[in-house]
Amino acid sequence: MKPLLVPLFCLIVFQPALAADSAISPQALAEQGLKAGARFPGLADICDLSRPLALPATPPASATESTQGRPARPETSADLEPQKVFDNLYFLGTGGVASWAIKTSEGIILIDALDNNEEAKQNIEGGLEKLGLNPHDIRYLIITHAHGDHYGGQEFLVNTYKPKVLMSEADWKELEKPELEFSNPDWGIPPKRDVSVKDGETITLGDTVVQLYVTPGHTPGTLSLIFPVSDGAEGHVVGLWGGTGMRFGPDEQRIRTYSASAGRFRDIAEQQSVDVFMSNHPARDGALEAIAKFKIRSPGEPNPFVAGHAALGAFELLRDCSLAQAERIQQGN
Repeated sequence: MKPLLVPLFCLIVFQPALAADSAISPQALAEQGLKAGARFPGLADICDLSRPLALPATPPASATESTQGRPARPETSADLEPQKVFDNLYFLGTGGVASWAIKTSEGIILIDALDNNEEAKQNIEGGLEKLGLNPHDIRYLIITHAHGDHYGGQEFLVNTYKPKVLMSEADWKELEKPELEFSNPDWGIPPKRDVSVKDGETITLGDTVVQLYVTPGHTPGTLSLIFPVSDGAEGHVVGLWGGTGMRFGPDEQRIRTYSASAGRFRDIAEQQSVDVFMSNHPARDGALEAIAKFKIRSPGEPNPFVAGHAALGAFELLRDCSLAQAERIQQGN
């Protein structure tokens, strides 16, 4: 089945406009970002100018090394029940990484595949079944970026349910390199090239349209998404940021690219009336706390994921604090 990918030219013709002024000191930029994103304290470490930007300590591995049969990492695989968070959106992740399932009238769009096959089977397949959904309805798997904690379980999903796998062209190329930028022995193997997504395209399945934007920085082709959700009679719009951290060291130009991507996506999110911020790491976007609130939520109470206009503050934090980091590097601090 070929996905329906439609360009949104009207949304991508403008140049990114950063509200942050590079003449402001790095510390002032960081404080500005922290204030804007105060609702999302899980992002605050990006604003910490006192720590060096270091590469993660992971062993090298080839792009073809398989981890099938290895146990999932215990620190990310703690029991975390799947959760329906909107009428058409479901959390299927672990304590460390998220997979999201969008239910449409013609099947399921899955966002990310967790660390490895074991997690995909336990948390995605098992989670869907616990929530009363049929994993055989998975039609598309969108991989936000070329890191194994987001594609690692794709082998099980592709072999079992045959979804079309979508990723940006830049990140398909990343996974085709003989040596990956980051690797971990607990991650599954990369997917085989399938559907390449261009900036501003949409994927439509049944009654649901997902907007796809290439937001480079975290990886060369990180995808960030905008899509509608409902909560009873209320409609909301999710802005899902595809690559939260900057674990690639003090690369000034790459950090500036990250900042520009966040600023551009913030402006698109405002244009599309985004009022829900999400990511693919539940400790980063407040998903762990929001999910816990569902246990005590009374009928009629607001959905804990809905942030209103404050959702844009998350992208402002990412924009301003990454720019602060770049300015700090330029100044030799």
